[in-house]
Amino acid sequence: MNLLSILLQAQPGMGSMLPMIIIFGAFFIYMIWSQKKQEKKIRQYRANLKAGDTVILQTGIYGKIKSIEADGVTIRIEIAPNVVVNVNVNYVYPTNEVQSSSAPTDASNYSK
Repeated sequence: MNLLSILLQAQPGMGSMLPMIIIFGAFFIYMIWSQKKQEKKIRQYRANLKAGDTVILQTGIYGKIKSIEADGVTIRIEIAPNVVVNVNVNYVYPTNEVQSSSAPTDASNYSK
């Protein structure tokens, strides 16, 4: 006799709750835990930003970091030759090249 059958015989209401517990556990592992792991990677990426890195803004605009302000929250990004914008660091995400490999990328070409 296995443990599951013993538990089901001892607690009649437990049999209906067991699938719900399994579903919640799977939901937690696949959705919540993986999301927290991804957020941790993005926070770490933002903490390691430096001038010259290629980034993508939340709006989908690619650019190259020109400088990071002393407050650590505002960065200056060149989105085209001689076009520099100030952006909050929370709107910056790694480009696809950086996500797929941790090797530095060439920022001379802004188009995909």
